[in-house]
Amino acid sequence: MPIETKTVITPDQDAVISEIEIAAPPERVFQALIDRDQALQWGSNQAFEMTQFEIDPRPGGKWRFLTRALQGAGQTLEHHGEIIEIDPPRLLAYSWYASWHEDPAIRSDVRWELTPTKSGTYLKVIHSGLLPIPGACQGYSQGWPGLVQRIKNLIEKTK
Repeated sequence: MPIETKTVITPDQDAVISEIEIAAPPERVFQALIDRDQALQWGSNQAFEMTQFEIDPRPGGKWRFLTRALQGAGQTLEHHGEIIEIDPPRLLAYSWYASWHEDPAIRSDVRWELTPTKSGTYLKVIHSGLLPIPGACQGYSQGWPGLVQRIKNLIEKTK
């Protein structure tokens, strides 16, 4: 299946932006971002299985998810942070820390913007603060397109 996502790395090498159109209202898309059962589906692919997803969707609320590599030794990767801003169904923003970064204490930020369109929702995810993390822009520019495509596929399949 071709990827329908537009993804760019900003010229300053600090952010990755992925955008996609989803044929569902923003309320439905937003729910998929914060619902555990849905996240366990869109958070998994051929290489990784999301095994845990927790989110307290309020300002200052914590979030955390674990993924397990399906090849090799089955390494578990942890992602976690805190909700910075939330305005359902338009916006979800949180800090992002990742266990596999060279320095796991370096913070980056993820911002989900949902805009209603005639055919559904324009979803834009911006992962910023990546400049201090070696190779992060390149790596995340390979990961975000598949993730937002899986969100689209899940939502449009279960409308």
